[in-house]
Amino acid sequence: MQKAQQEFGFSDREISLIRYSLLSICYDISKIILFSAFFCITGRFIPFLFALIPFLFLRSKNGGVHFKTYLGCVAFSFVYLYLSVNFLPVYVRLPLWCVYLILLLCAVINYAVGPTSLNRKKEKDAEYIRRTRIQTLVLTAMIAVLIAVMSAVSSQNNHSMITFWTLVLHTLQMAITPKLKEVKYREELG
Repeated sequence: MQKAQQEFGFSDREISLIRYSLLSICYDISKIILFSAFFCITGRFIPFLFALIPFLFLRSKNGGVHFKTYLGCVAFSFVYLYLSVNFLPVYVRLPLWCVYLILLLCAVINYAVGPTSLNRKKEKDAEYIRRTRIQTLVLTAMIAVLIAVMSAVSSQNNHSMITFWTLVLHTLQMAITPKLKEVKYREELG
């Protein structure tokens, strides 16, 4: 990194940000590999993809709960994906009208709360927040259409419910993140 800093004239802060970004990318790739291996070994890789893809899009656009440690992040993400793929679609069956009502509620909550994270970052400007909220609303609408199409093709299509539960769990973490952020802020104040 020192060579890059000298060659391109990066400041210490810029090098620190580059190092952080590369480390974050490596951590995210390692989590995806780890989760892919688990779901592949258990024979649930394709259903896992129906959770992973919306999970990645929603998290990258709308934020969510973040952890201080890699292990905490891996554990939370694994439980989130495991529930979306193996538990909720199997044990919690809802009528289609209820699914659409919950999707509408998810869209409203994600729009109202997002983008958010537990990290105390520099506040985002109003235009960024507006643009991100609209993108998340469009993404939620696309997920709703995907679920409608998959449900129309086959009433036995479990993949649509995996995607549905992924969105619901994302929305739940979005709904609690502001409260967690408030608690974290109070703890920091002492």
